Amino acid sequence: MKQILTIFSFFIIIVTNAQYLDYNDLGLLFSAENNQGTARTMAMKGSFGALGGDLSALAINPAGGAIFTNSTASFTLGYHQKEVLSDFYGNQFQNSQGDLNISQAGGLLVFDNNYENNSIQKVVIGINYSIVNDFKNNWMANGIASPTWVKDPVDDLINYSNVEIQEYKNYTTGKQSQLNFSIAAQYNDNLYIGASLNTHDTNFVEESTRQEIANDGNGNSVDAFESYWQEVQGSGFSMGIGFIFKATQNFRLGLSYNSPVWYELHEESNLFEEYENDLIGYYNLIYSNDPPPYENNINKVLVYDYKLRTPSKLTGSLAYVFDDKGLISADITRKNYKGTTISPESQFDFENENFDSFLSESYKLNLGAEWRLDEFSLRAGYSYEQSPFSNLSDTFDQENPSNFTLGVGDSSGYSMGIGYDFGNFKIDIAYDQTQQTDFYDIYQKFDFINSAEQEKRDDKVLATLTLKL
Repeated sequence: MKQILTIFSFFIIIVTNAQYLDYNDLGLLFSAENNQGTARTMAMKGSFGALGGDLSALAINPAGGAIFTNSTASFTLGYHQKEVLSDFYGNQFQNSQGDLNISQAGGLLVFDNNYENNSIQKVVIGINYSIVNDFKNNWMANGIASPTWVKDPVDDLINYSNVEIQEYKNYTTGKQSQLNFSIAAQYNDNLYIGASLNTHDTNFVEESTRQEIANDGNGNSVDAFESYWQEVQGSGFSMGIGFIFKATQNFRLGLSYNSPVWYELHEESNLFEEYENDLIGYYNLIYSNDPPPYENNINKVLVYDYKLRTPSKLTGSLAYVFDDKGLISADITRKNYKGTTISPESQFDFENENFDSFLSESYKLNLGAEWRLDEFSLRAGYSYEQSPFSNLSDTFDQENPSNFTLGVGDSSGYSMGIGYDFGNFKIDIAYDQTQQTDFYDIYQKFDFINSAEQEKRDDKVLATLTLKL
């Protein structure tokens, strides 16, 4: 997958670059988060850094485990639907993909300290599984831009300048998941501290095709078909620490740090050149005046192992609790994407320089509220997250970020939910929606061709069963 540009002498001077997510894009993709978790956490947009008391909150601030008063277990079933409206030179396509999954499962044990004159009032040990990213998606773009397969391999006087079709299809599947092991303690009446060790698993599969049909206006034509695929899987680990301070009976402050995720990844793909004058991926080129077609080996496979370090996160939180009536909360998370690194670094100088040059720090704001009416709870949330490209200079073109196929825009969303406490168990239901504008550079090496614009909408419905043990 390491790209080596070649000159295919009878086509064009600049070789068409394979349109897939390369190492820079994969680093960006695996560093993003679209957590699903429990319905209660999702209904309040994850603003639990100063609250705790929910199993999904352990991944945000491990000190939140010490808020629990009873040993607890929960299980969450979720439905996730993605919609992508792609626009390429005025042609729009609506794509939709749905998936049912287990979003969260976990539990914790509370050990109360009944000894008097001991500052440690309780210790809590927890384990929780959750989905961090769901990669299942299917979209296409179809429009007429400028020709890219211009020169004929036999007759230099033929120019295929009349484009009939330019179509791109992309299919991805897989997910990122996290298993969180945490320990937390309550110190006196107003301080909660915690730490976590997290294991991460990722599985990403991408298949994409691109086709261009053009003619010269005199009966000669070219049909260029390209196909790319890659499978990336691996595991990693990270750590987290945090505290929650009860400044007053109603007002709480939280601060947590989550380390980078250190991944070890294994890749298989056809994204390499098998011989001199070959192209990345599979290609099949049919010229009307020169049969048979030009093509390479459709079965070629490259195997490669490498490491990825994602950005760390720092989250500051505050919450106000209206006794037993309800609460409001806010989290601000800073993530520095410049910290993304692929190794061995000696083999990825180009990619690591791109992370440092084209990515920046990003901030995410999560707001949440909950109001209780006896056994019923009503919840709502809002979130806004900056693009990792947002803080660059005004001259930077976010639609065509150099050396990145993805041009990720800011995202925002809202959520709502309800819950009912039956005493020994609770049921929570949540709906979450996030919207984002992205840009996907289908012809990355051709600066005169615009990216495909994508209006993305993610809808999730979660249902959680919580048992008090």
